Amino acid sequence: MHASELFTPLPVPALDASRRWLLAQSALLFLGALLLYGTFERTDLDRRLAHALFDAELRLFPLRHSWFLEAVMHKAAKQATYVLVAASLYLCWQGWRGRLAWLPARNALLAAIGMLAIPLATSTAKLLTARYCPWDLIDFGGYAPYLGLFEAAPPGLKAGQCFPAGHASTGFLWIVWAVALKPAGPRAARAALVAGVLAGGVLGTARMLQGAHFLSHTLWTLWLAWAVSVSLAVLVRADLGLAGRRGA
Repeated sequence: MHASELFTPLPVPALDASRRWLLAQSALLFLGALLLYGTFERTDLDRRLAHALFDAELRLFPLRHSWFLEAVMHKAAKQATYVLVAASLYLCWQGWRGRLAWLPARNALLAAIGMLAIPLATSTAKLLTARYCPWDLIDFGGYAPYLGLFEAAPPGLKAGQCFPAGHASTGFLWIVWAVALKPAGPRAARAALVAGVLAGGVLGTARMLQGAHFLSHTLWTLWLAWAVSVSLAVLVRADLGLAGRRGA
């Protein structure tokens, strides 16, 4: 054997499109987490934005009891979400039975589980963190201190359950369809992504105006919704619509 052959690099197996997609999503989620942590844990941006919505003289958030924000954007929006999720679960059932060409069975399972798992994951994260709502903080007329992401509640004070943003998750849950609809084409997947981001963003903003959440609470919920969607896609081996597409 020639000496140069000993140092010939071994061929590197090409990654299939699905694995490339997963690696790209994992990298984006990691970078997104670093960005969110650096932005909101190393700066006072959250409280500065909340102070802009707070009336220092009255010591309250003027829009906290707004009829539109409470009755429409909070209560009615939540009820509407229940109806839409129920209708979507019926579509998922049709896809699972093989009756929808644009929604393969595994993708129907992904969408069905995701719409339930994203709010559940958000509720579970609330139990694992101790952060308080803005209106609970001493800075905004409340009783509790501002806590960092990994800080525990002070002794004798019940832990807060305001992080991530539960109401925003009822909008961001639609993000799972951005993955489930990939076989239907990039236009359908992008439309689902835009719809999910807009729905969660609008609902999250409404609660921020009321003093119920900080901006970071909403953005971390968006991150969590996407992380759950990607994880479930791997778990159920969803069809990502990447077969035969170079660079997908």
